[in-house]
Amino acid sequence: MVLVLKSIYGTNCTAASTSALAGRAFRWSMLLGLLLLASMSMPAVSQEKPAMPQKTSETPAPLVVEPSAPASAATPSATANTANAAKDSGAAGKPAEETPLAEKPKSIALILPLSSKALGKAAEAARAGFLAAAELSGKTQFEARVYLADDEALSMAVLYRKAVSDGAVAIVAGLTRDGATIVAREAGYLPTLALNTPALNTPASNTQALNTQASNTPASNTPSDFSRADANNFFHITLSLDWEARLAARAAAGEGFRNVAIVASNATLAKRIQEAFEKEWLKLGGTVATRITFSGGLNDGSKIKTAMEKPDASKADVVFLAADMSVARFARPFLPQGLPVFATAQTFDPRAGAVENLDLDSVKYPEIPWFAERDHTAVMAYPRPQNAMPTEYERLYALGIDAWRIIYALVGPAVSGAEMQSTMVTTSAATSAATAGVLVSTTPARSNAKQPFAPIDGVTGRITLDGNQFIRSLPIIEMRDGRPQIAKPAE
Repeated sequence: MVLVLKSIYGTNCTAASTSALAGRAFRWSMLLGLLLLASMSMPAVSQEKPAMPQKTSETPAPLVVEPSAPASAATPSATANTANAAKDSGAAGKPAEETPLAEKPKSIALILPLSSKALGKAAEAARAGFLAAAELSGKTQFEARVYLADDEALSMAVLYRKAVSDGAVAIVAGLTRDGATIVAREAGYLPTLALNTPALNTPASNTQALNTQASNTPASNTPSDFSRADANNFFHITLSLDWEARLAARAAAGEGFRNVAIVASNATLAKRIQEAFEKEWLKLGGTVATRITFSGGLNDGSKIKTAMEKPDASKADVVFLAADMSVARFARPFLPQGLPVFATAQTFDPRAGAVENLDLDSVKYPEIPWFAERDHTAVMAYPRPQNAMPTEYERLYALGIDAWRIIYALVGPAVSGAEMQSTMVTTSAATSAATAGVLVSTTPARSNAKQPFAPIDGVTGRITLDGNQFIRSLPIIEMRDGRPQIAKPAE
């Protein structure tokens, strides 16, 4: 011990201090022993730098699920989207925040037979008008999404369900009668506007067979009741000349005429117009003095004149002329002078000059404002077609404009605010549902009773809603000195 102490404190230690040093050594040894025991009882400490607390990125992003499903029913894709959103928010050092749904434009689907050889040009005209109106209304709330069909009878159901699964809030489709019929069957969840009149009240068995052929979907997955006149969210509008013939009958009856001489060409369309006029005329209490059919041949003029001089025909106080422009111009001079004549827009070319129209002077007919009231503010607001197109196609262009205005008016109030958020579904959920033949709504159902439709001064007429059909009231035009003049505004 002494040697150890000497080695620590030095070699020149006296004997007197040896005992003191020994005492100090004893105390030091006791202290070292206690420290050794304490160190053995403590846990080992890692030499790595302690990890600093990290800001969590586990703030949950909002899950968008079908309202009727529990939170645990979120789909894998929805969960993946949540994880990605959380990752992105963590990288920024901020919790994920819900993006308001109103910030992104919602899509309105337009399904047209643009790929059809027979109907492609007509469909393109309607598409151009629809997009022109959509462009003017702005894209902050809604944007148009176009779906190309080939044969509406074969592809309409599939494309309708595709639009639903893509998240459309409304659908415009059905340019042909067959297409409108299929749309009528598929509709019922989203506000849907058909551009033709569907064949309603078809037997359920026929309906299901057609649907199976059209969409390759089992009949059990589709509505069996094809009478959709009371469907809250299905609507239709048409440019049918049948409707214009009915308006001509009402206009003639409204002026007090009661006994008509019907002069019609033997063309198929003219016969259909004649039938529509006569049906409405008889419904209004009128009578038919005579029916004269002609082909437009060189000898037909004298035949028309002779037929109109017969006793029965001479009792007529008004004439209805069902023919296209070239044939009507031929027939008009052989009708009794001074006898009022009514027709449809089929009889006129709105682009024809005054000289061409002189033969049709005093003839009255209903016409759409797009052609009859070009200086009306509601008409001037929309651009004319960029490329020249036949008159019948330009009418479809005008229909496309009004189709956008109608569907915009139908869905505008319904998709705003919390109502839209509470009824949204995930894209994957909607896709699965559509694949199974079940359409999932992304907007609240519209109630006609609760949300009356305000009339629209459209370019195809003054548009009002009667049940689920949009009615077009047209101004009555009279040809005066070869120029069309408004004889009676639209009611």
